[in-house]
Amino acid sequence: MDGTGKKITGVKVINISEESADAIEKMVDKAIKEVRGKGLEIVDIQTTGDNLFLILVEN
Repeated sequence: MDGTGKKITGVKVINISEESADAIEKMVDKAIKEVRGKGLEIVDIQTTGDNLFLILVEN
C-alpha cells in the first residue's frame, strides 16, 4: 500500500517483552484483524526491544 498523502490516524502498541515467537505471532495476527475490522490499514511497523508499533491510516 502506498501511504503517500494519507494522514496517520492511530498507533497500536504491542508489548512483546518476554514473549515467545509463537505468542508474538498470535498477538500480531489478532492486532491485524482488529485494525482491519475498524477500517484501518497498517502502513508501517516500528520496533524496539520491548514493543511493536503499528502505524495506522484510514482505509
